[in-house]
Amino acid sequence: MEQSITHACLVHPHPLECEAVAEWLRKRSYIELVGKCNSLEQIMQLPYLKDVDIVVAFAHHSENTADQILKIRKMHPRLKFLLLAPSPSAESVREVVRSGVSGYIVFESELDEWERAVRAVSEGKVYYGQEVMLKLAETSLDLYSAAPAPTTRDFLSKREVEILRLVASEYSTNKIANELCISDKTVETHRRNLFHKLGVKNSVGLTKVAVRMGVV
Repeated sequence: MEQSITHACLVHPHPLECEAVAEWLRKRSYIELVGKCNSLEQIMQLPYLKDVDIVVAFAHHSENTADQILKIRKMHPRLKFLLLAPSPSAESVREVVRSGVSGYIVFESELDEWERAVRAVSEGKVYYGQEVMLKLAETSLDLYSAAPAPTTRDFLSKREVEILRLVASEYSTNKIANELCISDKTVETHRRNLFHKLGVKNSVGLTKVAVRMGVV
């Protein structure tokens, strides 16, 4: 089946770095780069905005990045955002996630993570990097500070602890299966059991619990 093409716009404040990233994006077979601009403020003035599916935005310590993205998304709700930013604070992560970004990684990440993030967002999925998920977990720690952290021996099997650690370390289902020499189906079964036992709905929730338990 022919792979669909995602139309992307790149936002980067530094011309030379912008061109380097643009060239990298052009080499992705599933991406068509339709334009570039220097800042999120310029997005609304782009004549080709209606043709854009995702915005790949680099933010360098901008204090109002979340507000800018939220404003743009209110006007163009179909637009998806992948944000690449410096190592964030817990507060800034929370605000950016609330703005509705589909992807969020630190731009110091390896290129293979850039690839995973761009591909995931282009496919309509959500992708948060490991550092971002850990910061999200950190923002929730104060909610549980009055209660003792659960211990894994009370209700998780050894294999479930292994799965939890690898999920929190951002391993894919296939990579977990290869690491533990089990099938993808078995990994998904363990993942569903973890959701049920730990009372969470997604990998971010698993990461929060893993941090509290000291698994990662």
